[in-house]
Amino acid sequence: MTDSAWVLRSLLFVPGHRRDMIAKAAAAGADAIILDLEDGVAPAEKAAARRTVAAALDGPLPEHLVVFVRVNSTGSGLLDADLREAAGARMNGVCLPKCDTPADVQAVAARLLTVEDRLGRPRGRLRILALVETARGVLQAPAIARESPRVWGVVFGAEDFTADAGLPRTREGGELAAARTEVGLAAHAAGVEAIDGIFADFRDEPGLVADTAAARRLGYTGKTVIHPAQIAPVHRVLAPAEDEIAKARRIVDAFAQAEAAGSGIVVVDGAMVDRPVAVRAQRVLARAGGAGA
Repeated sequence: MTDSAWVLRSLLFVPGHRRDMIAKAAAAGADAIILDLEDGVAPAEKAAARRTVAAALDGPLPEHLVVFVRVNSTGSGLLDADLREAAGARMNGVCLPKCDTPADVQAVAARLLTVEDRLGRPRGRLRILALVETARGVLQAPAIARESPRVWGVVFGAEDFTADAGLPRTREGGELAAARTEVGLAAHAAGVEAIDGIFADFRDEPGLVADTAAARRLGYTGKTVIHPAQIAPVHRVLAPAEDEIAKARRIVDAFAQAEAAGSGIVVVDGAMVDRPVAVRAQRVLARAGGAGA
């Protein structure tokens, strides 16, 4: 499946040193998994995690599953070892944490050329999921999102952001509003995907649903999760409703007929439809079709 066909509502983080958890995560129903070599792995386990991730990426992962590897940051001193020892044939891209500047994207994009050559992959195929999780990163998000054609999406990392900015972290998430909006707008302005960060309390489904709904209202199309129990609620919230899909089909069909007749405006359900409205409806149908709705 090419990246143009990806509709990633849920991206499940999996500790890279836990072989048993990787196998379970691959079958959990998420649209993507992120094999973690960074925060989910203690320093003493990093080398073992690379071997475990490399073995998983050369193993029988489901064909439809999109697989990222969260490497360590460009300033960690661990990035080159991660890419040299953990990259495998089944990897679709890397999740880059602490992505603060366009230079971080450039550094990883250059290294991915070597990875692609080693794996026998076409150059430019491996994608970058930029994890923006500091105040500096939020302010640089527009430049990060458009820095390279490898950037598939931008993730807003709320937990690290609040720590970096010295903000209290609340269940309601009001302290995130400005930064969350900024990162989402940056992604859309660059034409890449906006992916929301985790909701840490995996036992709190109502809180997860409210948090995901808030992200959707800001234009986020996917969410990172930390437990399989979070996948289904996220999918429900992010999936277009049946009436939304039906209306989108009416809009797309009516606008196509109007264009064929030489008009750029049509009325659907009593409301004017022009090209921006039709494009929004097309995105609803793409999201529904890509998610199997």
